[in-house]
Amino acid sequence: MNEIIKYIKGCKKYDDLYDISWKLFLNKPMDKKYYKNMKVALFNVPCGGFGDVIACKTIYDYLTEWYPGLNVYICTPDIDKFKSISVDIKNMISMERIDSTDCPPLSQLKIKKNIKFDMMLVVPVVKRTFFINELKPLIPYATYFNTFTMSEYNGIMGPYTFPIGVGKGNMGLLLTNPKVNHHKFLKKPYALMYIQPPDLNFPHGHHCFLTFIHMICSKYKYPIFQIVIPEWICEIIQCYLETPQSGTCYRINKLLKEYTKEYPTVKLINTNKEEYFVKQGDPNDKTLILRGDILPKPRHDFISLIKYSVDDVLLTGDQSITDAFSCCTNKTIWYQIAPWKTKFALEMSKNIPDKYFKSFQTSCGTMKGIYYHPNYKKFLDSYDFRINGKPYFDSILLYTYFKDHPVLQTYMNIVESSRKLSTVKKKISKIYNE
Repeated sequence: MNEIIKYIKGCKKYDDLYDISWKLFLNKPMDKKYYKNMKVALFNVPCGGFGDVIACKTIYDYLTEWYPGLNVYICTPDIDKFKSISVDIKNMISMERIDSTDCPPLSQLKIKKNIKFDMMLVVPVVKRTFFINELKPLIPYATYFNTFTMSEYNGIMGPYTFPIGVGKGNMGLLLTNPKVNHHKFLKKPYALMYIQPPDLNFPHGHHCFLTFIHMICSKYKYPIFQIVIPEWICEIIQCYLETPQSGTCYRINKLLKEYTKEYPTVKLINTNKEEYFVKQGDPNDKTLILRGDILPKPRHDFISLIKYSVDDVLLTGDQSITDAFSCCTNKTIWYQIAPWKTKFALEMSKNIPDKYFKSFQTSCGTMKGIYYHPNYKKFLDSYDFRINGKPYFDSILLYTYFKDHPVLQTYMNIVESSRKLSTVKKKISKIYNE
């Protein structure tokens, strides 16, 4: 009880009380007997693409590797997304959607299989604050003492047990050691960009891809150079080539011609492998080929595309940039900043350090960065979740094993029956003094 009282004195708000139970076990020795046959559920409700799915899959892989004999289940309404990235669905539990809402709260889902879990982890919590009442309709015995949360990178809607991302208070990136086979989609040399189109979420999409092209066409002067582009870039270039007129498509093509002056011939291959000339020079001059017929690709193929591209790569999204850091620390990684990821980008700019990540104007590439080549080693050593996060998982599993100890039960009952931090302090003080 003395140790609990010490922790309580350091609490600044009521919610901090829930962490004390497992923090008591931080840095205590772990043994297989403490987690063998324990059941852990990962609740995953993906938003948008595959980033949230891969984050959950990565945590699943960490846990099954770290704790042989631990039973880990993935509970999700999107099993098909996991299937599509070759996840073994043996330990997956389907949740049923009440309606077609994208990334609904857990309270809007139904679970089909009844398994008593020892511990639950919501991974990741995206764009909302997690409240335990969301999970209770599915898991009536869920409490803040047996349910934990993981953020998206530099999430802002905490509190989180596992705040992942970069900067003070964050546990780092979900790095892996991917086995990368050489793809056969196109010949080297080529560059890769994979970014989102301009809309309210990504207002600088046009600026992003054009500045990257400007930089790499000035840096790499091969006789034939290819750039792998997403479909939306292909379409906006093609729209003017098919129907020349004023407007956005015209301005994009005008800048594209200006930024590729090192290449007299620029050719576009669209998703149907149809060819267009943006500009056509002498057949013996250097040629740039924009390849819209390569993406999208499954994750393992996409990582291979990153690995065997030239030294500069342009990406967006938590998972894409994590895959790049995992496979290819020799690269200069450029990053399209989403408005809700400005803090993540800013923290990376401080901690890599990379001054170009401070602003969307330079994060996608800049002429000033042609000879820039960062060293990521210290950054990745500091922000590797496998190093920073495992002690926390150890302590939570140890706590889960010992949770029926009378002292812990007394403490948890006091917290659950109180509404204020001051009330808990009074009750604990009274018991201790007696």
